[in-house]
Amino acid sequence: MKYIDLNAWLGSWPFRALRDNTPDTLTRRLDRAGIGTAAVSRIEAILHRSVQPANERLAEDLEGFTDRLIPMATINAADRNWEGDLRRCHEDLGMKGARLFPQYHEFAVDGPEARKVVSACAERGLPVFMPHRIEDVRQRHWMDPGRMLDLNGAANLIAAVSGATVVIPNARGIAGSALWQRREIRDRDWYFDLSLAEVHYSLSLNVNQLGDLANFIDEGGADHLVFGTHAPFSYPSAARVKCAVLPVDEETLEEICYKRADRMLN
Repeated sequence: MKYIDLNAWLGSWPFRALRDNTPDTLTRRLDRAGIGTAAVSRIEAILHRSVQPANERLAEDLEGFTDRLIPMATINAADRNWEGDLRRCHEDLGMKGARLFPQYHEFAVDGPEARKVVSACAERGLPVFMPHRIEDVRQRHWMDPGRMLDLNGAANLIAAVSGATVVIPNARGIAGSALWQRREIRDRDWYFDLSLAEVHYSLSLNVNQLGDLANFIDEGGADHLVFGTHAPFSYPSAARVKCAVLPVDEETLEEICYKRADRMLN
Protein backbone atom coordinates (compact mmCIF):
# COMPACT_ATOMS: atom_id res chain seq x y z
CA MET A 1 0.00 0.00 0.00
CA LYS A 2 1.17 3.50 -0.82
CA TYR A 3 0.90 6.18 1.91
CA ILE A 4 0.83 9.97 1.76
CA ASP A 5 1.05 11.49 5.23
CA LEU A 6 -0.87 14.79 5.36
CA ASN A 7 0.14 15.62 8.91
CA ALA A 8 3.88 15.84 9.64
CA TRP A 9 6.26 18.48 10.95
CA LEU A 10 9.82 19.75 10.92
CA GLY A 11 11.57 21.78 13.59
CA SER A 12 11.14 22.10 17.33
CA TRP A 13 8.37 22.56 19.88
CA PRO A 14 9.37 24.71 22.87
CA PHE A 15 7.34 22.72 25.39
CA ARG A 16 8.58 19.22 24.62
CA ALA A 17 11.77 17.62 23.33
CA LEU A 18 11.16 16.06 19.90
CA ARG A 19 14.74 14.94 19.35
CA ASP A 20 16.51 15.90 16.13
CA ASN A 21 13.73 16.73 13.66
CA THR A 22 15.29 17.54 10.30
CA PRO A 23 14.24 16.48 6.79
CA ASP A 24 16.81 13.69 6.97
CA THR A 25 15.64 12.28 10.30
CA LEU A 26 11.97 12.65 9.37
CA THR A 27 12.39 10.74 6.11
CA ARG A 28 14.20 7.99 8.01
CA ARG A 29 11.27 7.74 10.44
CA LEU A 30 8.89 7.56 7.50
CA ASP A 31 11.05 4.86 5.90
CA ARG A 32 10.85 2.72 9.05
CA ALA A 33 7.04 3.04 8.93
CA GLY A 34 6.82 2.33 5.20
CA ILE A 35 5.50 5.81 4.35
CA GLY A 36 6.68 7.34 1.11
CA THR A 37 5.60 10.98 1.19
CA ALA A 38 4.64 13.54 3.84
CA ALA A 39 3.25 17.08 3.87
CA VAL A 40 5.25 19.21 6.32
CA SER A 41 5.38 22.63 7.97
CA ARG A 42 7.73 24.22 10.49
CA ILE A 43 6.40 23.67 14.02
CA GLU A 44 7.80 27.00 15.21
CA ALA A 45 5.43 28.96 12.98
CA ILE A 46 2.56 27.99 15.28
CA LEU A 47 3.96 30.30 17.97
CA HIS A 48 5.61 32.97 15.84
CA ARG A 49 4.04 36.43 15.63
CA SER A 50 5.19 36.61 12.00
CA VAL A 51 4.94 33.22 10.31
CA GLN A 52 6.62 33.97 6.99
CA PRO A 53 10.24 33.54 8.17
CA ALA A 54 9.33 29.98 9.16
CA ASN A 55 7.80 29.40 5.73
CA GLU A 56 10.96 30.69 4.06
CA ARG A 57 13.10 28.42 6.22
CA LEU A 58 10.86 25.47 5.34
CA ALA A 59 11.49 26.05 1.65
CA GLU A 60 15.24 26.11 2.31
CA ASP A 61 15.07 22.97 4.46
CA LEU A 62 13.38 20.97 1.73
CA GLU A 63 16.00 21.53 -0.96
CA GLY A 64 16.99 18.02 -1.98
CA PHE A 65 13.94 16.44 -0.30
CA THR A 66 11.08 17.56 -2.54
CA ASP A 67 10.58 14.01 -3.80
CA ARG A 68 9.57 12.96 -0.27
CA LEU A 69 8.44 16.05 1.65
CA ILE A 70 5.73 18.43 0.45
CA PRO A 71 5.86 22.01 1.79
CA MET A 72 2.75 23.41 3.48
CA ALA A 73 2.50 27.12 4.27
CA THR A 74 1.52 28.42 7.68
CA ILE A 75 -0.84 31.39 7.31
CA ASN A 76 -1.94 33.69 10.11
CA ALA A 77 -5.36 35.04 9.16
CA ALA A 78 -5.03 37.76 11.81
CA ASP A 79 -1.86 39.14 10.18
CA ARG A 80 -2.52 42.03 7.80
CA ASN A 81 0.17 40.64 5.47
CA TRP A 82 -1.41 37.21 5.05
CA GLU A 83 -2.29 37.77 1.38
CA GLY A 84 1.32 38.48 0.49
CA ASP A 85 2.47 35.48 2.54
CA LEU A 86 0.02 33.20 0.75
CA ARG A 87 1.00 34.54 -2.67
CA ARG A 88 4.70 34.11 -1.93
CA CYS A 89 4.28 30.60 -0.53
CA HIS A 90 2.14 29.38 -3.42
CA GLU A 91 3.57 31.16 -6.45
CA ASP A 92 7.25 31.46 -5.54
CA LEU A 93 7.91 28.67 -3.05
CA GLY A 94 5.59 26.04 -4.57
CA MET A 95 3.73 25.16 -1.40
CA LYS A 96 0.76 22.83 -1.84
CA GLY A 97 -1.57 23.87 0.97
CA ALA A 98 -2.03 26.14 3.97
CA ARG A 99 -2.15 25.37 7.68
CA LEU A 100 -4.12 27.67 9.96
CA PHE A 101 -4.08 27.78 13.78
CA PRO A 102 -7.02 29.88 15.02
CA GLN A 103 -6.56 28.82 18.62
CA TYR A 104 -2.93 30.03 18.62
CA HIS A 105 -3.16 33.06 16.33
CA GLU A 106 -6.37 34.20 18.02
CA PHE A 107 -8.92 34.54 15.26
CA ALA A 108 -12.31 32.88 15.10
CA VAL A 109 -12.38 29.70 13.03
CA ASP A 110 -15.63 30.83 11.38
CA GLY A 111 -14.89 34.57 11.54
CA PRO A 112 -14.33 36.94 8.60
CA GLU A 113 -10.54 36.60 8.71
CA ALA A 114 -10.63 32.81 8.41
CA ARG A 115 -13.28 32.92 5.70
CA LYS A 116 -11.17 35.28 3.60
CA VAL A 117 -8.10 33.04 3.86
CA VAL A 118 -10.03 29.85 3.13
CA SER A 119 -11.77 31.50 0.16
CA ALA A 120 -8.40 32.67 -1.20
CA CYS A 121 -7.00 29.14 -0.83
CA ALA A 122 -10.04 27.68 -2.59
CA GLU A 123 -9.48 30.05 -5.51
CA ARG A 124 -5.90 28.82 -5.73
CA GLY A 125 -6.90 25.17 -5.43
CA LEU A 126 -5.07 24.81 -2.11
CA PRO A 127 -6.40 22.64 0.73
CA VAL A 128 -6.61 24.21 4.19
CA PHE A 129 -5.50 22.32 7.30
CA MET A 130 -6.64 23.35 10.79
CA PRO A 131 -5.46 20.94 13.49
CA HIS A 132 -7.98 20.15 16.21
CA ARG A 133 -5.06 20.19 18.67
CA ILE A 134 -1.28 20.01 18.67
CA GLU A 135 -0.93 18.22 21.99
CA ASP A 136 -3.40 16.73 24.43
CA VAL A 137 -4.60 19.64 26.56
CA ARG A 138 -4.16 17.50 29.68
CA GLN A 139 -0.39 17.53 29.23
CA ARG A 140 0.07 21.07 28.00
CA HIS A 141 2.79 23.34 29.33
CA TRP A 142 1.43 26.26 31.37
CA MET A 143 2.60 28.72 28.70
CA ASP A 144 0.76 26.83 25.95
CA PRO A 145 -2.87 28.03 25.64
CA GLY A 146 -3.79 24.42 24.97
CA ARG A 147 -7.11 25.23 23.31
CA MET A 148 -8.75 22.87 20.84
CA LEU A 149 -10.28 23.96 17.54
CA ASP A 150 -13.98 24.72 17.80
CA LEU A 151 -15.56 22.01 15.62
CA ASN A 152 -18.90 23.84 15.56
CA GLY A 153 -17.07 26.82 14.12
CA ALA A 154 -15.28 24.59 11.63
CA ALA A 155 -18.66 23.31 10.44
CA ASN A 156 -19.86 26.90 10.01
CA LEU A 157 -16.73 27.73 8.00
CA ILE A 158 -17.18 24.74 5.70
CA ALA A 159 -20.83 25.65 5.14
CA ALA A 160 -19.95 29.27 4.41
CA VAL A 161 -17.09 28.80 1.91
CA SER A 162 -18.11 26.79 -1.11
CA GLY A 163 -15.41 25.01 -3.07
CA ALA A 164 -12.98 24.82 -0.15
CA THR A 165 -11.13 21.69 0.90
CA VAL A 166 -10.70 21.63 4.69
CA VAL A 167 -8.80 19.02 6.70
CA ILE A 168 -9.01 18.78 10.52
CA PRO A 169 -5.97 16.73 11.61
CA ASN A 170 -5.52 15.38 15.14
CA ALA A 171 -9.26 15.21 15.78
CA ARG A 172 -11.34 13.11 18.09
CA GLY A 173 -15.07 13.23 18.56
CA ILE A 174 -15.87 13.89 14.90
CA ALA A 175 -18.92 11.58 14.86
CA GLY A 176 -20.62 13.51 17.63
CA SER A 177 -19.62 16.95 16.36
CA ALA A 178 -21.43 19.38 14.08
CA LEU A 179 -19.10 18.33 11.25
CA TRP A 180 -20.95 15.03 10.99
CA GLN A 181 -24.27 15.88 12.56
CA ARG A 182 -24.97 18.72 10.13
CA ARG A 183 -26.10 16.70 7.14
CA GLU A 184 -26.06 19.65 4.75
CA ILE A 185 -22.24 19.65 4.76
CA ARG A 186 -21.70 15.89 4.51
CA ASP A 187 -21.07 16.17 0.78
CA ARG A 188 -18.55 19.02 1.16
CA ASP A 189 -14.80 18.43 0.89
CA TRP A 190 -13.85 18.17 4.55
CA TYR A 191 -11.70 15.47 6.08
CA PHE A 192 -9.94 14.35 9.25
CA ASP A 193 -6.95 12.08 9.62
CA LEU A 194 -6.05 8.87 11.43
CA SER A 195 -3.35 10.32 13.67
CA LEU A 196 -5.38 10.65 16.89
CA ALA A 197 -8.57 8.89 15.80
CA GLU A 198 -9.87 6.10 18.00
CA VAL A 199 -10.48 2.84 16.21
CA HIS A 200 -12.42 0.10 18.09
CA TYR A 201 -12.16 1.69 21.50
CA SER A 202 -12.62 5.04 23.20
CA LEU A 203 -10.31 6.83 25.61
CA SER A 204 -13.15 9.13 26.64
CA LEU A 205 -15.46 8.59 29.56
CA ASN A 206 -18.36 9.72 27.41
CA VAL A 207 -18.36 6.99 24.78
CA ASN A 208 -21.84 7.84 23.52
CA GLN A 209 -20.78 11.38 22.68
CA LEU A 210 -17.49 10.59 20.98
CA GLY A 211 -18.22 7.25 19.41
CA ASP A 212 -15.34 5.58 17.61
CA LEU A 213 -13.91 5.32 14.14
CA ALA A 214 -15.52 1.97 13.36
CA ASN A 215 -19.00 3.30 14.13
CA PHE A 216 -18.29 6.44 12.14
CA ILE A 217 -17.32 4.35 9.12
CA ASP A 218 -20.46 2.26 9.51
CA GLU A 219 -22.46 5.49 9.18
CA GLY A 220 -20.70 6.36 5.89
CA GLY A 221 -17.87 8.47 7.27
CA ALA A 222 -15.05 6.72 5.40
CA ASP A 223 -15.42 9.30 2.60
CA HIS A 224 -14.09 11.94 5.03
CA LEU A 225 -11.02 10.08 6.23
CA VAL A 226 -7.37 10.61 5.15
CA PHE A 227 -3.99 9.33 6.30
CA GLY A 228 -1.89 11.35 8.73
CA THR A 229 0.62 10.53 11.47
CA HIS A 230 1.35 13.78 13.39
CA ALA A 231 5.05 12.86 13.29
CA PRO A 232 7.23 13.51 15.25
CA PHE A 233 4.72 14.23 18.04
CA SER A 234 3.35 10.72 17.49
CA TYR A 235 4.92 7.52 16.18
CA PRO A 236 4.22 7.18 12.43
CA SER A 237 3.62 3.44 12.70
CA ALA A 238 0.56 3.99 14.89
CA ALA A 239 -1.42 5.32 11.92
CA ARG A 240 -0.29 2.32 9.87
CA VAL A 241 -1.71 -0.01 12.52
CA LYS A 242 -5.04 1.83 12.37
CA CYS A 243 -5.11 1.33 8.60
CA ALA A 244 -4.61 -2.39 9.10
CA VAL A 245 -7.75 -2.73 11.22
CA LEU A 246 -10.09 -0.31 9.44
CA PRO A 247 -13.36 -2.03 8.48
CA VAL A 248 -13.21 -0.96 4.81
CA ASP A 249 -12.63 -2.64 1.47
CA GLU A 250 -9.39 -2.37 -0.50
CA GLU A 251 -10.62 0.41 -2.80
CA THR A 252 -11.73 2.57 0.12
CA LEU A 253 -8.46 1.91 1.94
CA GLU A 254 -6.50 3.15 -1.08
CA GLU A 255 -8.59 6.34 -1.09
CA ILE A 256 -7.80 6.88 2.58
CA CYS A 257 -4.10 6.03 2.40
CA TYR A 258 -3.08 8.04 -0.63
CA LYS A 259 -5.55 8.69 -3.44
CA ARG A 260 -7.44 11.53 -1.75
CA ALA A 261 -4.21 13.16 -0.70
CA ASP A 262 -2.80 12.75 -4.20
CA ARG A 263 -5.77 14.63 -5.70
CA MET A 264 -5.81 17.18 -2.90
CA LEU A 265 -2.15 18.13 -3.37
CA ASN A 266 -2.37 17.98 -7.15
